[in-house]
Amino acid sequence: MQGKRWSQAREAIAELAAIASEYDANGIDIHFLNSDHQGKGLKSAKKVRDVFNKVSPKYSTPLGPVVREVLAAYKDQLVDGKKRKKTIKPVNYLVITDGRPDDEQDLEDAIVKFAHWLDREEYPPTQVGIQFVQVGNDSEASEYLQKLDNNLSPKKGIRDIVDTERYNGDVTAAKLIKLMIGGINRRVDIKGGEVMMQH
Repeated sequence: MQGKRWSQAREAIAELAAIASEYDANGIDIHFLNSDHQGKGLKSAKKVRDVFNKVSPKYSTPLGPVVREVLAAYKDQLVDGKKRKKTIKPVNYLVITDGRPDDEQDLEDAIVKFAHWLDREEYPPTQVGIQFVQVGNDSEASEYLQKLDNNLSPKKGIRDIVDTERYNGDVTAAKLIKLMIGGINRRVDIKGGEVMMQH
């Protein structure tokens, strides 16, 4: 993601962090696909911009390793919480991308493995959600993400934790919030926030 889209995503997530901090004292976390820079517990627009400004966008889309790493970290929190009999807040991952993943099988394996674990441990259907937001009009990305949304759960026999949306127009915080809420509501309807990732 380059140029205008990158700048819009930065500003939208900056605004989103400020809004989220009013409802969740933990703030938001940001992970980049092509950089080791991260932002943890961000609660202000300035801190989000500071993190973005340390990263140069690239063309590759290695979603698998980053999704696997983020899910593994959250699994550790859930395991620790269960040991200490402490409730861990549900999480919603917002993945903003303009391209098809370079490592489709790795991405799918990471999601399937984690969803199977959530099922075995009997966590609520809304414990984890992964919302893929495609910006731009890459037809291959659209086709793949739609397949990920529609086919992964029934074919692999797992809970539906994936939702995808194609994003038209400018990227804004208001639209991202609407997409996130739509993904959460969809899982609730079918089955009975907090980390942002940017490419």
